[in-house]
Amino acid sequence: MATNLADTSPGQDLWRYDYTVSGRTFLHSEFFDIYFSPTIYATLTSPIGPGAGWDVTNLQQPNPVNLPPFNRGMFDAFALTDNPSLSGQFSVNFVYLGAGVPGSQPFVIFGAGANIVETGFTSVAGTTVPEPSLSVPFFLGWIASAVYFRRKSAVRT
Repeated sequence: MATNLADTSPGQDLWRYDYTVSGRTFLHSEFFDIYFSPTIYATLTSPIGPGAGWDVTNLQQPNPVNLPPFNRGMFDAFALTDNPSLSGQFSVNFVYLGAGVPGSQPFVIFGAGANIVETGFTSVAGTTVPEPSLSVPFFLGWIASAVYFRRKSAVRT
């Protein structure tokens, strides 16, 4: 769900996304990423998870690794335990650069060893967006992401 927040800086349209994850359980070290295109999103702040079983963070665009998928902003939620609670919401604030209401976003769910187990798009207001086909360059970007987060998960454990 997208919520238009009170703007705190002139000329910056502040919003918040609240995500609900369902139909899936996560084991320790599994995680998901939600991506923010730099052409319509800026200044990701205040990442929140549904409880102590999650480590949530965001990565800003631009960032030091400017290859797909790192050439955009990212919300990352990392499971700190087996079966962490999904009973609350994941949230992140952002500056919206587009027109109208922000829409769906691409996501990736990573399993053990940072293997990709699912890709798709978030739903907005109950509308399901079909999953796109993955091109070779796009797929290579996901592999780079898996390698990066595999190293990241080794540091977290």
